[in-house]
Amino acid sequence: MTPSLYVSRINQIDAAQLDGEIYKMLRNQTKEIAKYCTPGKIDKWQAEVDAVLKFLIWKFSLQRGSSTFGQRLLNLHYANINQRKAILYLILNVVPQYLKDKLAYENLSERGAFARALKSFVDWMTNAINLLELVNLLLFLHRGVKPRVIELLLDLSSQSITTHRPRIIGYSYMTRELLWHGLMELFTIGIPMVNLYYLKHVVMRLWRRPKPSIELLPVMNATTKCAYCYEDPILPSHAGCEHLFCYYCLQAHFTAMSAFQCPRCNTELHAEDMKRYTIASAPWSDDEESDDSFERVDDG
Repeated sequence: MTPSLYVSRINQIDAAQLDGEIYKMLRNQTKEIAKYCTPGKIDKWQAEVDAVLKFLIWKFSLQRGSSTFGQRLLNLHYANINQRKAILYLILNVVPQYLKDKLAYENLSERGAFARALKSFVDWMTNAINLLELVNLLLFLHRGVKPRVIELLLDLSSQSITTHRPRIIGYSYMTRELLWHGLMELFTIGIPMVNLYYLKHVVMRLWRRPKPSIELLPVMNATTKCAYCYEDPILPSHAGCEHLFCYYCLQAHFTAMSAFQCPRCNTELHAEDMKRYTIASAPWSDDEESDDSFERVDDG
């Protein structure tokens, strides 16, 4: 089977991202092991641990073959790599990041002017490499080869191991996929914006005929519960029927709509009829049996 010279841009980017994800997985595993050690002991050698991980990844990938782990997963390899380029790949991949991490961890304020100058130089080189990576990415999007700076410096070109066979996708399949993703986006964005309580209120009105609103004053005693949450009313309020609500339960309903039915008696309640219910305890009497009594006081 003759290898294909063409490698799509997305496959090259995916290979680079897979290499990064594999390194992160191994690094996270070492951190999981290190958390059982004495705190701070492993952090001192974190730069060395990262360098060893990169060396092991290089040893079992590029040194033993012509591809990284990410490229192997996508059936890619470097067509023009040799032993010298593989060693330079290791040096460029390990040494700059090791120096940056080591100098960032060490306290250089007491190491003299040379150490501070070295740190400044490493920081400048890091910024230069980041800028070079940005420029190289723009060039890669235009040319379609060498997505990483290290590949540009070593003149490494990716090549497919298998014969390139473009996928043939029917228009009916593409149409179904577009419609499905469009519906998913519609549901994801649209459903949170739907006033479900209002829809519930409309459906309930179809089944239960609302009673005419009659000005009734509720009676509150020790067993009175909120008509909506069935808990002790907090800041008791009412809106035209004989049942009490928590202030926040009633206000939340009127915030969603100007009128709704009482869950207990189906009376049509309106926002303009909402009033606070104030409780005043009656004085105790020595010659009468002690009980709780309540007095209704309406605002306004």
